[in-house]
Amino acid sequence: MSYNFFTYESRLPEGAGFGMFGSRHVLWLSALGLFSFCLLRLYRRLPESGKRVWERAVAFSTAALIVVRCIYVAAVNAPFLYELPIHLCSVTGALCALHCVTAAEWAGQVIYAIGLPGTVLALMFPDWGSYPAVHFVTAEGFLFHTGIVLYAAGQLYSRRITPDRKKLWQVFAFLAAYMAPVYVFDRAFGVNYMFLNNPSDGSPLELLLRLFGKNGYLPAYVLLILLCVYVMVACYGRLRR
Repeated sequence: MSYNFFTYESRLPEGAGFGMFGSRHVLWLSALGLFSFCLLRLYRRLPESGKRVWERAVAFSTAALIVVRCIYVAAVNAPFLYELPIHLCSVTGALCALHCVTAAEWAGQVIYAIGLPGTVLALMFPDWGSYPAVHFVTAEGFLFHTGIVLYAAGQLYSRRITPDRKKLWQVFAFLAAYMAPVYVFDRAFGVNYMFLNNPSDGSPLELLLRLFGKNGYLPAYVLLILLCVYVMVACYGRLRR
């Protein structure tokens, strides 16, 4: 079976993916790490007006990639039910644009405490690994998630995002408002957004499934998220001190 730069996952031949932590995955991460390092050094040297332009460019480019991905799904006539932008990282990308425009405090707390660790894990354990290393979805996936990391790092440096234990309730309220309908949607349509039903292949979440079984996976997953939120905020406080 042949494929090209835009071939959808279900039409790819077996073994076309780039493989987790293989040479092509490491090359992507290395290139993006260098790219991010250069952009963040540039950000530090910019005047305040330049920083705002940089932030808008990163936030809006990241959010635009969500739209581009939706256009791609429609163009290749892929099943849209499985490609809705309601995964945690997609929501975080939209929150970056919202935070950039409104400076909403709750959005900043969510971006740091949930979105940032989730995005880093997505880069380390990508669920788009079934695609070739040189492919539209691969490029979109790596660039999109890197955009979130860049935006969060810039906002932390400028202290426009300042994680605070007293504001943890904002993060927990968002989680409740977000996860409940996603879980209902997953159960109703047999999908797996936010990996609430099953872990993504090769991710650390597979360990939860092995340890706690099918029935215990979701409670353990929720507790892990809550622990991650607390640890992220606690670590920020220690680093500040």
